[in-house]
Amino acid sequence: MNRRKALKNLGLSLGTITLSPAVLSLLQSCKNDLGWNPIFFNSNQVNIVSEITDIIIPSDEDIPGSKDLNLIKFIDLYIYNVSNKNEQVLLKKSLDSFLEDCLVKSGKINLKNIERNDLESSLVYFFKTKIDSHNKWREVYNKFKRDSDSENNNLIIEALSFNFINTIRQLTITAFKGSEYIGKNVLIYRPIPGEQKGCVDLEEATGGRAWSI
Repeated sequence: MNRRKALKNLGLSLGTITLSPAVLSLLQSCKNDLGWNPIFFNSNQVNIVSEITDIIIPSDEDIPGSKDLNLIKFIDLYIYNVSNKNEQVLLKKSLDSFLEDCLVKSGKINLKNIERNDLESSLVYFFKTKIDSHNKWREVYNKFKRDSDSENNNLIIEALSFNFINTIRQLTITAFKGSEYIGKNVLIYRPIPGEQKGCVDLEEATGGRAWSI
């Protein structure tokens, strides 16, 4: 499957986040404004998260990726404006755990030394190598939410790390699908809804492409 076809099918097997009209408006406002300062992430964190989103959806000669679409700004503003305070605290803890785990696995001692291949290795670990651990990590994370004073062992660190990287993946794909350019040029876009047809094969209805948000 080539990259364009893979992108057309983004979101068919991964749940995305429902965006209200106000949040969609926020997303569209992010596309050209490159002069901004992160609110939720600090400067070091935002560079790492931006690199992660670019690994998830990189650019090529045909389709703009995460950095071209400035998705990191939307992700930062979404977390700050939409997530409640408790969710933000938990995500910060999850981010800290992910960065700690990344340093341990890469054998480095400073976040400034973290490179793209280190982040790629982390994504492979959490989404491919340890795919059978997802349910366990979710259970541990949910328990941690109820009792954040739990002993900070390796399992909790990995559970929090998975929560962070999975949240960023969801937000990246949601922002990508919600982008005006992607909605109109890569996915199927219909501004005025037409008739509804149930049980129609996706290939027949849209040529295999997912619907824009």
